[in-house]
Amino acid sequence: MNNLKVLISGASGFIGLPLVEKLSESGCEVMALSRTCIETETTSKVQWLKVDLSLLESYREEVKAFSPEIVVHLSWQDIPDFSLKKSQDNLNQSLEFLSFVSEIESCKKIIAAGTCLEYNKDHGKCLESELGTAKDHFTWAKHALYSWLSMTCKQKDIQLLWMRIFYVYGPRQRLESLIPTILNNLKEGRLPELRTPKNANDFIYIDDVVDAFIKAILVNNNSMIYNLGSCISTPVLEVCRISERLILGSDILTKQLESSSKDTECDVDFWADYTLSKKYLGWKPNTTLEDGIKKTLQWIDGQ
Repeated sequence: MNNLKVLISGASGFIGLPLVEKLSESGCEVMALSRTCIETETTSKVQWLKVDLSLLESYREEVKAFSPEIVVHLSWQDIPDFSLKKSQDNLNQSLEFLSFVSEIESCKKIIAAGTCLEYNKDHGKCLESELGTAKDHFTWAKHALYSWLSMTCKQKDIQLLWMRIFYVYGPRQRLESLIPTILNNLKEGRLPELRTPKNANDFIYIDDVVDAFIKAILVNNNSMIYNLGSCISTPVLEVCRISERLILGSDILTKQLESSSKDTECDVDFWADYTLSKKYLGWKPNTTLEDGIKKTLQWIDGQ
């Protein structure tokens, strides 16, 4: 990977920062775009650029001079605000940014973050061959971006890897997210109020997601949709049980929640099929849910 030039948007985010760190350690030349610049020991050699993606002039000259070979687009501001206005704003600035970088002659590959919500499924396996449909403003914007990017990359002979990420969790995740909320409440001897404890999601640890992006950067792979998930759906109740055993050494609270929610329904239970990610990226997740929750807890305890 030495001397490979990689441009990353959303570089200080949940996925962006560990990706920047890993690439920096490997010897890549990295330009990191973000609204805030974070410098650690491993990112000291990274070229950080504080930008507003809605303002082309805030990054045009520097990015052009950098001449990226690979562009990783992670930026999607203010999640979980999925309103029409916020979705339109994110779509428009993504279109402007990717339109600009696709015109740079050195750019040979674009890797962009999609979402499992694009499948618009409540139950069952999500195949990478399925395009899916929009279910709300957020997924409409993601579908629109993918459609335009597919057309543009084909015209310009640029590889496009669209990474549909499932329920990623781990250190540095927003504390309002499900797993950090469960862990923080259990540290105080209780479970949070959970409306749908029987619902099941495909949880994928942050290190596995970052590993997939690294492989996508390295491998001369096919332009297509890649799923980043565990291929396993886990009920929220089981997340509570694992977390409670780690923190309190029992599952008494989880059993109580299970009993009180016995009349509730399971509205969501879908998971990733990652056949193409395994075949073309040589990727599969390596972190079990229990190990991932344990590592997340260790991070929370260290804050």
